[in-house]
Amino acid sequence: MGGWLLSIPVSSKNKDLAWELITLALEPDRLTPWLERYGYLPTQIPIGERIMFANNLTSFPYYAEMISMIPFGHSRPAIPEYPEIASHIKQAIDDVYYGIRDPKQALDDAAAKSAKVLGW
Repeated sequence: MGGWLLSIPVSSKNKDLAWELITLALEPDRLTPWLERYGYLPTQIPIGERIMFANNLTSFPYYAEMISMIPFGHSRPAIPEYPEIASHIKQAIDDVYYGIRDPKQALDDAAAKSAKVLGW
């Protein structure tokens, strides 16, 4: 479902201040109103649970459905092949969007290409 990547470059002259800014910005009481206002999905489980259980969903279409999938989300695999596999998945989605392939065939093709990349 995606997520944010926040980091502090090795070359940063103010690592402690950068870390403080990141931790302040990601505090649930600060971040939750911003996520709800702009329709972004939370990447922190406690925020997602709070939004789900508060029934305080935004007016963005399908937001409730997206929030309901948070418990099933996982991190992306930390493998060098992931970008190529992700491109196969994106191609499958595009093929379905544009009517080039039906969903099963598009995913079967992406799976076969990905298996080959992984050496299976």
